[in-house]
Amino acid sequence: MRTKNYNIRTAGKANIPVLGLGTWQSTGQDCIDVVKKGLEMGYEHIDTAQAYDNEKEVGEGIKQSGVARDKFFLTTKIFPDDMKFEPEKLKAAAQKSLENLGVDYVDLLLLHWPDDRVPLSETIPALCELQKQGLTRHIGVSNFNIANITEAEKYADVPIVVNQVEFHPFIKQDTLQTFLNNHHILLEAYSPLARGDVFDNDIIKEIADKHNVTPAQISLAWILSDKHRVAIPKTSNPDHLQGNLDAVGVELSADELEKIGKLASSDGRKIEHPDYSPVWDD
Repeated sequence: MRTKNYNIRTAGKANIPVLGLGTWQSTGQDCIDVVKKGLEMGYEHIDTAQAYDNEKEVGEGIKQSGVARDKFFLTTKIFPDDMKFEPEKLKAAAQKSLENLGVDYVDLLLLHWPDDRVPLSETIPALCELQKQGLTRHIGVSNFNIANITEAEKYADVPIVVNQVEFHPFIKQDTLQTFLNNHHILLEAYSPLARGDVFDNDIIKEIADKHNVTPAQISLAWILSDKHRVAIPKTSNPDHLQGNLDAVGVELSADELEKIGKLASSDGRKIEHPDYSPVWDD
């Protein structure tokens, strides 16, 4: 039975459910099953990407769930790679994603990475045009630093509503977070469980025991305690879906939030990034 998640974040007229289902590294039947189950349970936010090579499986999970398209928020991402994204090439890539997903539109279309080989002066106007054409309701970016976003905003004539980046209790993103807040852009956290490291941290485990919940739920609750953030935990285990969803209802004290906030460091990244990654903001 589906349960309604009324918790949303708003940016640039986009209403985004605070907790979504990430599908990075979800493949084959497991991906189909977890997307189907997630939507049936009440997830209202699904995140995928062309680079994940699973859009068809995500689309099949959506189809099998029977949940109407207007009942959930769907995101995909286009990877710039080394091809120069002229407007028509970007449109063709977006249309390919819609075909793979079996939908007429996505709610959010992101540029997956900045890449000096692919000028933002070309990609951002083309991305804006896709919104105007109805292929996506909103646009955003992923793995952009402050300089990247500042440049992107020069070429955007519609709001950039999201910057999807690695974020969890062990990584410093204060400078980026402040910038995003000032520009009315949401920080969307991928790898919010630090690839499982939250399960081994004594402070997080102690707080989890106090609330009788899991360390995963504590990490998600800490992220979502800031109204400018969204989280997209990934799981391939349907049994973990409800636990992640329930994290929306976990309330942490100011002292607990502070203790978790002190765990971050400037070298706290857990994901190996490509050579062309931007210089991250401290």
